[in-house]
Amino acid sequence: MRDSAGNGDGPADDVPTDDEGSTDDLPAAEVGTGGMGPEDVDPITFTVVWDRLVALCNEMGTVLQRTGKSEAVSLGQDFSTGLFDREGRLVSQGNFSPGHLGSMPYAVEHVRERFEEDDLEPGDGIVLNDSEMGSGHLPDMFLISPVFADGRIEAYVVTIAHQVDVGGMTPGSQAVDATEIYQEGLRLFPTKAIEGGEIARWFEDLVAANVRIPEKVVGDVKAQQNANHRGGELFREVVEEYGRDTVYACIDRIISQSEKRVREDLREMPDGDYDFADVMDDVGVDTESVHLEVTITIDGDEMIFDYTGTDPQTESAINSYINYTRAYSAFVLKSLTEKYLPQNEGVMRPMTVRAPRGSFLNPEPPCAANARPIINQRIVELTLGALAKAVPETVIAASSHFANPNFGGYDPETDERFVLYDFMIGGVGAAGHKDGEEGICSSFNVTNIPVELHETRYPVVIEELSLIPDSGGAGRHRGGLGLRKEFTLLAEDVTFTNLLERTTSRPWGLHGGEAGDRGRTVRNPGEDAEELHPKGEYRLEYGDTVSFRLSGAGGYGDPLERDPERVLADVRKGYVTPEEARDAYGVVIDREDGDPRIDRAATEELREERR
Repeated sequence: MRDSAGNGDGPADDVPTDDEGSTDDLPAAEVGTGGMGPEDVDPITFTVVWDRLVALCNEMGTVLQRTGKSEAVSLGQDFSTGLFDREGRLVSQGNFSPGHLGSMPYAVEHVRERFEEDDLEPGDGIVLNDSEMGSGHLPDMFLISPVFADGRIEAYVVTIAHQVDVGGMTPGSQAVDATEIYQEGLRLFPTKAIEGGEIARWFEDLVAANVRIPEKVVGDVKAQQNANHRGGELFREVVEEYGRDTVYACIDRIISQSEKRVREDLREMPDGDYDFADVMDDVGVDTESVHLEVTITIDGDEMIFDYTGTDPQTESAINSYINYTRAYSAFVLKSLTEKYLPQNEGVMRPMTVRAPRGSFLNPEPPCAANARPIINQRIVELTLGALAKAVPETVIAASSHFANPNFGGYDPETDERFVLYDFMIGGVGAAGHKDGEEGICSSFNVTNIPVELHETRYPVVIEELSLIPDSGGAGRHRGGLGLRKEFTLLAEDVTFTNLLERTTSRPWGLHGGEAGDRGRTVRNPGEDAEELHPKGEYRLEYGDTVSFRLSGAGGYGDPLERDPERVLADVRKGYVTPEEARDAYGVVIDREDGDPRIDRAATEELREERR
């Protein structure tokens, strides 16, 4: 069965697809290796070449981060890297964002459809950010560069970076109330923006004419160019050292061996159809919830994700184009099988993804989708909810939902325009063997951006950054805590676009574990506090404070089975209050002498009453 999650030869627009967004079976690419077969390479050479091809992508990420202009790239790590062979097969990727990585093969295929080998020269670079062709929204910009050796293309190196602004209705380009892609900003089909190593003047002019902070966008594209240049150098070094026949024999073996290992893992799972349903809270002010549904079929060594039953696409910027849906389905497959195996085409071959055309998870253009980041975790948790019925000891509970706000205006000290982008990451859902972690993203590799960066670059003061006590779902293993972060604005007339989930629904627990607390956003907390919509757009004035409170993560197992000593440790760290210890865990904390201690007799009696 062919992969339809973003890691095969990659269907382009002219590849037949059914009405559900799945792809027909396609033949694997044939790559000549001069008569050398994959098994002709000795194990040491194979291992060294594989490690170098993976390290190549990680080094590209280091270059991109260190030379990036925006905080999204230089600190938030909202980017990804990859290496493809000359036939467009995914060979390796850096350890970065699943939404980028899973959609990358489709972007490469679109570029290869548009540009023949004779159209490209050393140093050329193709940019692409179209939502359907790429990773689901316009801020994610691909740069795809051919790697030449001995006068021919031998590979493609790829970077994708989230641009903090591409124009459109609001600063940060994630306006939830956009209804079609034409409102969302600069849109590029595969376009040769770099020729012979030089960024075209027309491209810089195009960016300057359409985005609010062109110096950061162009700066990040140049950082992508730096990364691609380094990746090309490293690939040529491998080819020169081992020879192209050996390198391609290794690539064939990497892909086939990886596929074999994933299929072996799938055969260990029980066959069956496993379903789950959940809801997106809403898609903007005065909108209804969106029903999400999946049936996952495990059939021998294959896994099928079928999202039939999910609601239709919305008239908002919250929709998930099929590449994004595939990408996060692929993330779940990878997480439950060979999670330590470096990513490549073979890992995804056993998977098929289906979603009805025109649905929320496979919309039709020209629907808007720039606010689609808020969906990724919901896709992951939807599929994990289904797979918890198949492999209950492997799946974690639902996690704290991140916030992805954008602020835009003019800095009164410099009179320059600014766009402040942030990602706030809360806790991870509890697992069968451990508590959920705090401040770690569960569904992609973005990090919390340091407070010092925002305060030194933008007219804001971060009043508070803390964990929220009692927000994690109770369980034998406790869910990770929600995060609280408060911005005070030191500028007038600031545009604020909120993007937050799990403010109505709660992150669910597993096997008797309780759900995490809901999230919320508050303007000017205190006597004059005003609740803000999680996906609203607002005008803020000098001195306004916006307080983000992220939901907590779900717990795992019966809270009455949690070791009282672990409850006490949570109380001492401030993660759980004595009241929560009693109410949720049945643990009585004695604080008469100031040092919290367990009242063991009262605890045993209370727990016995509740069982």
